[in-house]
Amino acid sequence: MVAAVEEWSLSDAQREETVKRIEGNISTMGFFRNAPIPDDVVAAAAAAVEKKAYATARVEARTTTGVRPHHETLKAYIRKLSALVLEVVQNGGQLEQAGAQAGDEEFDLTGSREFLTKETAEEVLAPLLAPGARFKKVKFSTKSFGVEAAEVAARALENIASTLEEADMSDIIAGRPEHEALQALRIISAALGRARLRRLDLSDNALGEKGIRASAAAFQEQEALESIAFGNVGCSIHGCRAVDELLQNTGSLKRLHLYNNMSGDEGAAAIARLLARSPQMEDFRMVSSRVGGEGGVALAKGLAAGSSLVRLDISDNPMTSEIAEDLAAALRQHAGLRSLNLNDTSLGDDGVATVAEAVSEAAHELEELELALNEITPEGAGAVAAALAGKRALRRLNLRENELEDEGALTIAKVVIERVDLVGGLGVLVVLAIAALEALEHVDFCQNQLKRGGACALAKAVANKPALALLHLDENEISEAGIDALKAIMEAHGKLEALGSLEENMPDEGDEEDEGEEEGGDDELAASMAKATI
Repeated sequence: MVAAVEEWSLSDAQREETVKRIEGNISTMGFFRNAPIPDDVVAAAAAAVEKKAYATARVEARTTTGVRPHHETLKAYIRKLSALVLEVVQNGGQLEQAGAQAGDEEFDLTGSREFLTKETAEEVLAPLLAPGARFKKVKFSTKSFGVEAAEVAARALENIASTLEEADMSDIIAGRPEHEALQALRIISAALGRARLRRLDLSDNALGEKGIRASAAAFQEQEALESIAFGNVGCSIHGCRAVDELLQNTGSLKRLHLYNNMSGDEGAAAIARLLARSPQMEDFRMVSSRVGGEGGVALAKGLAAGSSLVRLDISDNPMTSEIAEDLAAALRQHAGLRSLNLNDTSLGDDGVATVAEAVSEAAHELEELELALNEITPEGAGAVAAALAGKRALRRLNLRENELEDEGALTIAKVVIERVDLVGGLGVLVVLAIAALEALEHVDFCQNQLKRGGACALAKAVANKPALALLHLDENEISEAGIDALKAIMEAHGKLEALGSLEENMPDEGDEEDEGEEEGGDDELAASMAKATI
């Protein structure tokens, strides 16, 4: 029979000897930096360094499958000691400790990452444990809770349950073995279930379906929950199904955020069912979740259950034009939409045209439109322009990494168009549409194969916007002379500082040969913009 391997530890005598050695190291290093540190400060810092490093090593001594080899844990202890000693010396003898920022209604533990023990948890959570404590919002992020620390946290949360409304429990089990992390989540979530929460964030606790189910007590019975986030939690197909199954009280839900998960189409279908019973939804985000066309269609149909959407972000999902018709139908129901992020969804010209038509008809108060990485060519420029027409509140426009070229940003601009024909799809150039948008702050056309003509056209369209903070045109093909002209346009309007970096621009030498023609084009553009009505 093989004897069980004992968990790594040090005796009190070994730890005391380590503290003495650390004191000598800190003093010596401070001396050679011409910044000597007082002995009493050194002693306190050395004790704090050893305590923090030992707590970290004790956590790392345990793995999901058992006990880590002692020599590996010892190396982790030494690495942590070294890093903390350097921090102390660089900070003149000070070591950042787990502490809290406590206001009248908010309590925040965010800071350097630290493994909390029962003792350190009692220290940092003292304001929550105090008799009569009253807090509306707590944030435990960046502190890792084991079972004993979680039990302290549970007592603290139960003590303020009558006033607690918002809990940010993102990133609170980092580095813990799975069984310990799950148990810590159960303990803390049970305590949160005693409060009447409006907002809950469980992001960055990457345990997948197991973690979601371990946290269920925090949200399953909440009747007034308005916001919940499951970002970067390993929300796979099964994880999404668990969210749909456990989160049934959605009548008041206004905000649902999921991102950086591996949900896929089947996971999106489960979330779509949840959306269909969330008629008050205002802010939906499902980003970088590997959702394809089928899943995107399901999400769009789920969103069609309401009419209150203000923010929609489904970027970085390969949905393609397959979702366009259903997404357009959903968008037409949300007249109050202010932010739409469809970056990197592979819509293409046809998909963008379908969605753009819905945007032009509905979202009249749109403030942010993101269509980067959608393979938009000059053929799709008119549809984008039609979507922009009349959007007087638009502050942010992102069309980076498409294929607009100068044909989409200049050639059509030379044609004087008196109106936007939405039905016939005639469209007006993006530049002309932009010229009418007085609230613009951020415009991004990076990596669109633009040369001098297109870049200068955009500059003339936006340089006179009072609030303009950034015109980003990097990674294009603007000639050196074109860059000079671009800067001159911006400087003439007092907006040179708003011109973004052009360090990655790749000048097209052939562009220089066409300067005379393009200069004429620039003048013609000015006339077009003066005469066009949008």
